[in-house]
Amino acid sequence: MLSELPLFKDFKEDDLKTLEASLKIIRFKKKETIFSEGESPRWFYILLKGRVKISKFSSDGREIVLEIIDSQDFFGALAVIKGFPYPANAIAVEDCEVARIPSEIFLPLIVKYPNIEAQILHHVTVRLKSGIESLKNIALEDVSSRIAYQLLKLANKYGKPLSEGVIIDLRITKQELAEMTGTTTETAIRVISKLKKMGYLSEINHKFIIKDIRALAALFDG
Repeated sequence: MLSELPLFKDFKEDDLKTLEASLKIIRFKKKETIFSEGESPRWFYILLKGRVKISKFSSDGREIVLEIIDSQDFFGALAVIKGFPYPANAIAVEDCEVARIPSEIFLPLIVKYPNIEAQILHHVTVRLKSGIESLKNIALEDVSSRIAYQLLKLANKYGKPLSEGVIIDLRITKQELAEMTGTTTETAIRVISKLKKMGYLSEINHKFIIKDIRALAALFDG
């Protein structure tokens, strides 16, 4: 199974067998917590099916989504490699299937493959940069600009061209969009409605279509 994942393509067969013998596959229901911020990094996680959100809670109890992890990706890696507690929460966005590998098995093996550790750290650094940009955006921008920014970010990751614009090929609820932008669901609904009336946005089958990327980007920049 692991040999099919790009991260492990250079592992020797014996090392793959060691990893696979130690891993455990666990199923999580939607909204179930996989790990919480501050927990000891006992496991390296690989998402096999579903989606997971990486989030933190603000001082007033609001959940802020830093990143969405898609299947065949990994998470919890930096805490395992550096030996500090998980810096955020990992929560199932939908029913998920997750493989976890004990850190005491994973760490000695990646020492044998320095290029693997470099790949992981690069991947995590990009993800951290994205999360920091999201937090900065939440702190500095008004709600409309924050939602515009998040829609553009999602379009960059999941966008597919259509004759009427760019569809974000990901089912996302207004609540999830609110969590990504540090606002309430009611406010997110109001802003989305405004963007639709302005002709920037439409929606089909719970997927957003950005009808004018440049206009939406100008709203964020402005």
